[in-house]
Amino acid sequence: MIQDSSLVPRDAIRLAALGALLQGDRPYSEIAREVRQFTARIVGPSLELLGSSIELLRLEGLLETASRQEADEPILKLTETGLAALRDYLRADINPDASVHHRLLIALKLRFIGVLETSEQLAQLRALERINEADAVRLDDLLERTEWHDGFLRDWLISERGAAEQRAQWYRRLIAQRS
Repeated sequence: MIQDSSLVPRDAIRLAALGALLQGDRPYSEIAREVRQFTARIVGPSLELLGSSIELLRLEGLLETASRQEADEPILKLTETGLAALRDYLRADINPDASVHHRLLIALKLRFIGVLETSEQLAQLRALERINEADAVRLDDLLERTEWHDGFLRDWLISERGAAEQRAQWYRRLIAQRS
């Protein structure tokens, strides 16, 4: 996280690895494979996301070795400190942008949001709703700038605006279901 408690792309790997252990203790290789496959399916291959090691999470005390398999592969488990870090990641803000890393962080938040209390889940859903509402306002502003509507930009802006509004409505429905 950066100073304003916002998640950065490298936090996605940490969030994915810590969240993967919510299902129970698992071998290191299985966690690494799941993190790699999940992130690649959301954002595609990304060198920026390869820099964070699951081993570092163990050194930081967020994961620990529960046991070893026959092939001497460690079975890792989430520590209390790791669970607290996971909750911190889930509560952290996401900077509103359209990058693929932004999408990955949202996907990870939504995947593991159940670890938070209901009030915290609602706060996160409201924050995600606000991001999409702000996107819609920004896109409306761009639509008003007709001098920039060359080519297919106007059509693309309308499409993006609709998608942002649909996502905001989806978050509103989730909030209403949990309130």
